Amino acid sequence: MTQEPQARPVRARAEHISLDTGHDDALVTSKKRPHRPTRMSYTLASKLRGCVTQLGLLDDHYLSVQLTRPDSESRKYDFDLRFANAKPMIVRHVAWFWAALAVSLAALATCALWLLWPKNAAEWVNPVPLTAVAALLASLGSVLMFLRRTTESLEFTSVHGGVTLVSVTGAVGSAREGKKFFIELIKSIHAAKVARPQPPQTFLRDEMREHHRLRELGVLTEEQYETSKSRILASH
Repeated sequence: MTQEPQARPVRARAEHISLDTGHDDALVTSKKRPHRPTRMSYTLASKLRGCVTQLGLLDDHYLSVQLTRPDSESRKYDFDLRFANAKPMIVRHVAWFWAALAVSLAALATCALWLLWPKNAAEWVNPVPLTAVAALLASLGSVLMFLRRTTESLEFTSVHGGVTLVSVTGAVGSAREGKKFFIELIKSIHAAKVARPQPPQTFLRDEMREHHRLRELGVLTEEQYETSKSRILASH
């Protein structure tokens, strides 16, 4: 009787991206970068929202970012454009609630005044005219809230991590004002990848290190960092 050959055990192949210290860790993981001259800058300010976004294209294909927001502390950081996606996303948020509220209040007040327009000064102190005037003022306030809450953002995400590295937020159409700057920014992203080409494994390692540095600076939350890490490891 012939004996069947025994099947060889299957060995799982595990790969990982190491964040251990290496020759270039001092440059890659340091929170502070060497000073680089600014080649081109762009500022988007919104008095209505109290937001200011300042961007600067630096030498060696880096982008400096300074964000001022009314609901958070100001942030200043930079990142390596090698790890940015050259195709930005446009994200629009329309405050439909405030738009609907403004239209409803204005329509209600107009109808009330049209049907019950006071015939003399004494009738203006009646509840209905006063309520209609108050509704008109409230509708104007709703319009301001609609303009404040309706935004358009131009977001640049990381290549494999898929998290937002910088978001330029303003009114709808405000990104067109910086069209010249964003064209140069996209060109610089392409140039960064050409100027410092890397094997895929090395690129993924350095991209994760850049995400780790941004988390340490508070640019990325812990949840964003863990999500980006999972995506980078899945791409490895």
